[in-house]
Amino acid sequence: MDFLKHHTQISLKWWVVLSVAVLIGILIFGLNPIGYRFSNEVNWIKDRPGIRFGKYGIAYTNSFFESSRDNIAKPNSFSIELALKPASHQEKGTNFILVLHNGSDRSQLLIWQYHSWIILMNGDDYDHKRRTKRIAVNIDLQIPKTRFLAVTTGEEGTDVYLDGRFVGRKKDLTLQIPNGGKTRLLIGNSVYGKQSWQGDVYGLAFYGYALAARDIKHHFNRWLQDKNFSFAEKDNPIALYFFDEKTGVRAFDHAGGKHLLEIPAKMRIFKKKILSSEWSGFKFNRSMIEDNILNLFGFIPFGFIFAGTLMKLGGTFEKHYFFITVLFCFTVSLIIEILQAWLPSRSSSMPDLIFNTLGALIGAVILRFFIVSNHGKSLR
Repeated sequence: MDFLKHHTQISLKWWVVLSVAVLIGILIFGLNPIGYRFSNEVNWIKDRPGIRFGKYGIAYTNSFFESSRDNIAKPNSFSIELALKPASHQEKGTNFILVLHNGSDRSQLLIWQYHSWIILMNGDDYDHKRRTKRIAVNIDLQIPKTRFLAVTTGEEGTDVYLDGRFVGRKKDLTLQIPNGGKTRLLIGNSVYGKQSWQGDVYGLAFYGYALAARDIKHHFNRWLQDKNFSFAEKDNPIALYFFDEKTGVRAFDHAGGKHLLEIPAKMRIFKKKILSSEWSGFKFNRSMIEDNILNLFGFIPFGFIFAGTLMKLGGTFEKHYFFITVLFCFTVSLIIEILQAWLPSRSSSMPDLIFNTLGALIGAVILRFFIVSNHGKSLR
């Protein structure tokens, strides 16, 4: 057979060169940060108090409610006021504006954006399959503009205000502050660094009690007038950020200074999600199909060429080329998926590992079909 004759004439050196070249290509593609430059894309706004979050940014405290819980008047009774301007474009999926996280996703307190919706909830039921209680308000994103968001929660439920105006109530929802461990405040991203939010934040205040509607209206009017959060100082906030530093790597807490907000030069990831299973949120769509096809077909040439190299080596390598090829390609894919957990622009996924390995297996099967099955010959 001409195909067999042609490949048996290729020296071992060139089989090795091809294997190394394909391996390098796979590593480069698999570990390409895709736009992520390992810097924290959070910058001070120069012409007014505030910080601006780019595609890969985060700000955080080292601890938060661990030392502030005693300042809450009633259990799970608190308020949050936040002045922000969402960018006109957000990434698909969950975009974390603000989160209180104590190490458990199931108990986190979260404010996040999905398209033009601002959603407040506890936990990680992002697709709402578990029907976790939440409250959501729609904001107009046709023309990006600054919004003054206020939320109060307590025994009577949770209320949401936009620009001093009452916009929603959930009587059966009382938001919870995460208990246990060191609760950390994060702005603009999740602890995994993969749910980034883009936009500006101009001020933030936490209160250990539920604000009255008249107080929120008054605060909004003061915000319109002064364009800063100095109005909150007299109302005994737990934490208060003006974001008026304009330089440096920290935002000062004007409610006693206990909760410095870190804005590091390099992106910080607090938890690594390695080989996450995406089957629970499985959606048969074009993006999913393209991603899986890419992972499958990307490893077929690698499996084919590496199997050919093993057969050319002869001996034990030739005898067990099929098993060695699949095991080696599985290991390469596993290393890539583990390292991707450290890249905010990439995801470490079990389905990716499965399709990569399946692609390598198909490559080895193709080689077996064209070479071993034809007259029982090898590449030697």
